Amino acid sequence: MPYILEGPWRNETWGARNEYDAYSRLSGRRFNGGSINGSVPISMTDVPRGISLLVTGTTVVENQYPSQDDLANVDYYFLGGHVYTISDEQAAVLTAAGYGDYLTPVA
Repeated sequence: MPYILEGPWRNETWGARNEYDAYSRLSGRRFNGGSINGSVPISMTDVPRGISLLVTGTTVVENQYPSQDDLANVDYYFLGGHVYTISDEQAAVLTAAGYGDYLTPVA
């Protein structure tokens, strides 16, 4: 039975660089009333960013910004934020690695 994989993602605040900071700066200035407890909507401050899953054998590694070399050196990969139809074997590897919450069986 095939499965649907909805790749993982997380919100990051503009200007956070590679480190997530809920109170990050916008345009180099501290942002008052941000998305955690402020009156400014999340859509104005946070950007969804996909987290790719790189699979080698039974090892799954998260990588937010995979290079072409990263992708070429693994058995297969799933780019973050995308939807894939995957096989039972791939689903078993992802479930064993703790990513079962992102899988939905296809009826």
